[in-house]
Amino acid sequence: MPPAPHRHDMKISNETRNLALVRQAASDFLEKTPFGRKDKDKIILAVDEAVANVVEHAYGTQKGDIEVVFNGDTERLEITIRDNGKRFNPEEIAAPDIHDHIKKGLKGGLGMFLMRKIMDEVRYSVDSTHVNELVMVKFYPQGGSAP
Repeated sequence: MPPAPHRHDMKISNETRNLALVRQAASDFLEKTPFGRKDKDKIILAVDEAVANVVEHAYGTQKGDIEVVFNGDTERLEITIRDNGKRFNPEEIAAPDIHDHIKKGLKGGLGMFLMRKIMDEVRYSVDSTHVNELVMVKFYPQGGSAP
């Protein structure tokens, strides 16, 4: 039996300390989904990377808000992250050469790569009010049922 539709909205300021709140909200929300532990951990990582990118890059030294919406229906999980910071085009970020990245000992720069690997869909847009919006979708496993 598919899980019942559910939603959780949260708004945080762009402070690193708030990443723990987002990870906890993601973890709590995922408990209502049919994903296994491994997938839940990966999804939490994708959400953490996405929000960390906004915290680190969107507002510079200014304070700003980040909206995170978790939305689950009977077939999939959709996570939407919105901010009013600098425009960002993820298409300008080339997929990294992972072996080269590791060999050079680079830290960071893998957020979009990880999001695209973990999630089934990753879409980015900017609306007319200059709101950046990242939408990540993960379909429930076939034959899965909510815990």
